[in-house]
Amino acid sequence: MKIWIASMECAGIVEAGGVKNVTYSLCEGFSKAGHEVTLFIPVFATTRFDSLEDFEPDVLGTEISTCETNIYVSYSSAKFKNFKGNVILINHPAFSEKHGVYVYTQEEEQVNMSHKCGTGHMDMHFLDTILSKSVASYGTLIDATNQPDIIHCQDAATAIIPSYIESLRPDFYKDTKCIVTIHNAGPAYHHEFKDSSEAYYYTELKYEWLLAATNNARIEPFLLASLHGHLSTVSDYYAQELQDPKNNNITDNLAGIFYERGIKIEGITNGIDYNRYDPENTDKSRLAYKILCKSGDFSGKFDNRKFLIELLKTPDNTELPQAKRFLSDIEFFGHLDDETSKSVYFVYHGRIVWQKGINLFLQASEEILKRHPNVKIIVCGQGEQSIEDTVRKFAESHQGRAVYIKGYNQSLSRLVVAASDFAAMPSHFEPCCLEDFIAQLYGTIPIAHATGGLQKIIHGKTGFLYKPNTQQMLSQQMEKAIELHHENKIQQMQIYAFGYVQTEYCWNKVIEKYLKYFSEI
Repeated sequence: MKIWIASMECAGIVEAGGVKNVTYSLCEGFSKAGHEVTLFIPVFATTRFDSLEDFEPDVLGTEISTCETNIYVSYSSAKFKNFKGNVILINHPAFSEKHGVYVYTQEEEQVNMSHKCGTGHMDMHFLDTILSKSVASYGTLIDATNQPDIIHCQDAATAIIPSYIESLRPDFYKDTKCIVTIHNAGPAYHHEFKDSSEAYYYTELKYEWLLAATNNARIEPFLLASLHGHLSTVSDYYAQELQDPKNNNITDNLAGIFYERGIKIEGITNGIDYNRYDPENTDKSRLAYKILCKSGDFSGKFDNRKFLIELLKTPDNTELPQAKRFLSDIEFFGHLDDETSKSVYFVYHGRIVWQKGINLFLQASEEILKRHPNVKIIVCGQGEQSIEDTVRKFAESHQGRAVYIKGYNQSLSRLVVAASDFAAMPSHFEPCCLEDFIAQLYGTIPIAHATGGLQKIIHGKTGFLYKPNTQQMLSQQMEKAIELHHENKIQQMQIYAFGYVQTEYCWNKVIEKYLKYFSEI
């Protein structure tokens, strides 16, 4: 089979959120299963080429019509180094001038004050249109024998590709199946157009198609995708939530529309590439010390914890071995006192946004800290400024017992999870989640709201689930976790969770499910 994968991001090339890992693993998995894979991805200012080889710049080019004008895009080609797979890199200044995939960076804000760090690109629709139309237009430039069997589009940024496939060259794509995978249908993740006029200005698609994709006055890319393609999502649980009108509030009314129209959404739960996180190999895990989870030797967690505390004491101390690798692109607020054998560490790692329920974690932690002097709290991530400010104030008001690590650094992000005992995941909604997998591979037990893909956690065996998502319910589970920790009763859970994730959520099994789905649609 010839499989094209379209995405804004891919691990090792240009990265932002969880889509990067899925994109890379899909490319690798389909290729190793014997299929011909081609990834289509734009070139940003921060794009890296060290995971690619046989790079050839500007091998093809074409003009694309959008916003009442014609723009020129070129295509460069390359191949993945670690497996057999092609990469088509889409070049246009609208991408190459940007340092972030979806949002502005601090560096960009310093250049232009209107580009607030953490906010979405003002020309988001322009970027989505260029990427989507460039993928579809590629079929007008190549020989008909290279027609893809499958075009697999990742999330809202690529959701209008099926419509372009239908309109630009239907003869070339007549036997092509187009799938759009919804990674997040929460409010602010749809990339919706405010009305049909704006949608037509950017896309130039037929008005009848645009009107058929209406949600109130807005035009929804995911609804457009359902007209000419198929929809999937990243877990069985999230697929059920997306087709239940009771979830209109967490889908900005899309769930009700999917339900009313009988739009089928296939749920295929993401996997995790164990080799990218292997806790016994620090070159892969990026940790300071290895953890022998398979044998039940978790002493490496404490070695990593001691190392983390030393980093937090002197964040500008580059004399500490390996420190430089862990300290780039981050700021610390608050600090942690020296480690004792009775300490219990809770971590939140992820985007600092409303969806993730970070305020619930802070509220629950306030109560826990009052009752348990041996508890430590770590928050690591970046996102909405107002919530970041709340986290910072929390950390600074609990000196010695709480720390906020602002920013993103892969090594440090993994270190804080591996150094902790429990990972809090109080998301209001969660399509799949990778953080529970990573925690379990590092011997850290997740405590999660039972929503969406987080329901793949087995309560009492691979972690803790609670419902409803309130401060009181989260506090109860944190109390239970502390009690079990003091009684030395979590080791069996750590061992079981580690093995369960490895066997049940390996990408080989996920790829088999996708291939079966492709053959059935």
